[in-house]
Amino acid sequence: MMSKAMLRQALKFKNNVPTYSQVEKLYNKACKYQEYHQVLFIKAKYRGKAEILNQEKFFEFIGEEVLNNVPICSFEELEGILNASTRKESIETSGDSKNSITKVFDKTILFQHQNENPRVYKSADELSHIKTVLAVENGESFLNIYPMASKFGFENFVYLAGFSNSLTREFLKDKDVVFFLDYDLEAIRIYDSFTCKSKQFFKHPNIEKLFKNKKIRNEKLYRKQLKKEIPNNHNELQWLITLIENNSGVIEQEVLT
Repeated sequence: MMSKAMLRQALKFKNNVPTYSQVEKLYNKACKYQEYHQVLFIKAKYRGKAEILNQEKFFEFIGEEVLNNVPICSFEELEGILNASTRKESIETSGDSKNSITKVFDKTILFQHQNENPRVYKSADELSHIKTVLAVENGESFLNIYPMASKFGFENFVYLAGFSNSLTREFLKDKDVVFFLDYDLEAIRIYDSFTCKSKQFFKHPNIEKLFKNKKIRNEKLYRKQLKKEIPNNHNELQWLITLIENNSGVIEQEVLT
C-alpha cells in the first residue's frame, strides 16, 4: 500500500526547498535506496534544507518505493495519485454526490465516442486513430457531456478526474486536446500540467454571463482556492483569471452540462 504521508512529503519539493524535518521520513527511506543502488539524487542536512539533485532518479525512487512500482515522472502525476486516493476514501465514507463517480486509476483510459457508452481501455494503442479529443475534468459532466459538447462539434471525449492518471496523460501527448475544466484557479494548474500536440481551454460562449450570476458562481470555493497563489499573468488564460478576480467567484463545469 502506498504511503500518503511520504507522497505528501515528496510533493513539498514541487515549488519549494523543504527543511529536513518536513521530509525526514521520505529522506531516510531515500538514503537506504541510494546506498543500495549506489546512486545520489537527494541530500539534506539535519536542521537544514533538503534538495533534489537528480529529478529523474528521484521520481524513479518514488515510483518504486512509495508507489509500489508505479512509473511516475512528474509532480503533477503525484498530485493526481494522491487526490485520487483521497477522493476514493471520500466516496467510501460519505454521500457526497460530487464524489459519486468512480475514479479511473493508473493504467486505464475512460473514453467515449459521440453518444455511445463510455469504455475503459487498458492500452492507448486501441485509440491511436483518435486525433482530437475533449478532455473533461469531472465525472458528472463526463457522463452528460454529449448533448452540450456536440453543439460545438466535439465527438471524442476522455475523462480526466482532475490531474488524471499516467496512461491518460500519455494518450493525450500526441493529440489535439480541448480541456473542459471548472472555471477556477485549480483548472489553470491542471491545464498547465498537460503536454499535448496542441491544447486549448474550452471557453463556453455564455461563461461571462454565468460569472455575473450570483446564484451560480461559487464564492466559497473561490475563497478556499485563494489560499494558493494566483498566477500574475497567463498568456492563454488571462481571460479566466480576470473573470475570477472581477467576480470573486468561480464556475463549476456541471453548471453547463
